[in-house]
This record gives sequence, structure tokens and C-alpha cells, in this order.
Amino acid sequence: MAGGMLTKQADFLTSGTNKLNTVNDASQGGAVVSVPVGAPSPYVSQTIPGDKIVLDDLTALALSSTATGTLYGGIYMYVGTLATSTASPVRGACAFWAAANLPNGATPLYTATADAQPTAAVPAYIAGVWINAITKGNYGWIQIAGTASCLMDFALTASATGASVSAKVSPTTTAAFDAGAALTTTTLALQLGVAIGSPITSSISAVIITRGNFCGRI
Repeated sequence: MAGGMLTKQADFLTSGTNKLNTVNDASQGGAVVSVPVGAPSPYVSQTIPGDKIVLDDLTALALSSTATGTLYGGIYMYVGTLATSTASPVRGACAFWAAANLPNGATPLYTATADAQPTAAVPAYIAGVWINAITKGNYGWIQIAGTASCLMDFALTASATGASVSAKVSPTTTAAFDAGAALTTTTLALQLGVAIGSPITSSISAVIITRGNFCGRI
């Protein structure tokens, strides 16, 4: 249930080791609860795609499986993933809104995909950043605001502290991020945020997400 105007107060972690970055639910909410006819229903906390939670640094660390990676303070959203995507979600890669799930589309709302959307040349439908490898077709969490761990492409336009970080145009592999690409009226739509420290090719680097208000989708 909504705990504030935009986010929930708390969440029921549904799978894995009760860590946010291990959730990989085969069904929405991660658990199907059924009881015999006439029996009282148990109290459960339901998680549905589009739900968001806000974490400070300490809470994010407590909810991190460090075997997967460390989470930082920010806003996280529960999403479905596109089962028919070509690429699979990978920690640190760019998560996109599946074009077909936008209003009046063919798939459920709040469905994210690892495939660049709407095209590899214009990867502008940015949803956020994958925080773990979710099986295609399953449900899990992405980060949409705060300090995020982002996977940099094998070739970067520039590598400097404070460089702009954007979705890689025409990615040849996983939709990783570029750093230092010149911002124009077209490429501004591809920007995720600003690098903390110097980004390193083919590695996870820290980025402050500055993209719009909750990445443009509430």
C-alpha cells in the first residue's frame, strides 16, 4: 500500500535472501497465497509493478547482497521484465521501458527490458538501472534515482570525474552506458546522470542519477 504520495513505507521482500538485489520473482509479488474456503485470509504485503521505495545509504546497504553488489541510497522500483527480449537483465546495465508497454501498448504497464528502446540508435526510453540479473519474464527491482552502480561500455567517449553518463548508442552487446558523450537536443534524452570519479571501461562505476523526476515515469 502507498505509504506516501509516490512511495511505499516498507516492502515485503519476496525471494532470494531477503535482499533487494536478489529478488527474481517468477510471479508478480513473488508469492501466491491461497487458503481453504471459509478460512480467514492471512495478512500479506503485496508488491506490484510500479511500486517504489526510498532507501537511505544505511538501509540500502542492509538490503544489499554484497555477493551481488552494494546498493546505495536512492529510489527503487519493482518492475516486470519482458520475456521476449533478446538481451537479459545484467547488474549495472540500462533498463528500458518496453515500447509495447507504454500506455495503450500490448504488454502490461511497468514492464522493463534489457533491449535498447525505442531503437539501439535512439535508446531514450530509460527506466533506470538493473541491480541484479533478473530472469527474462520475471519480476524484480531497478534503481531509478540516487547513487547507482552502472556498467560502462567497452569504449567510452571520455573518462573524467563529473562526465555526463548516457545510454550507449547502438550497443553491440548488453545496453551499457557511455561517458562524456556530447549533449545535443537529441542525445539529451539519452542522459542518465553524472559520473562519480572516473568511469572505467567494461566495469561498474558510480553514477548520480539526475534524469528527470523519477526517470520520467511515476
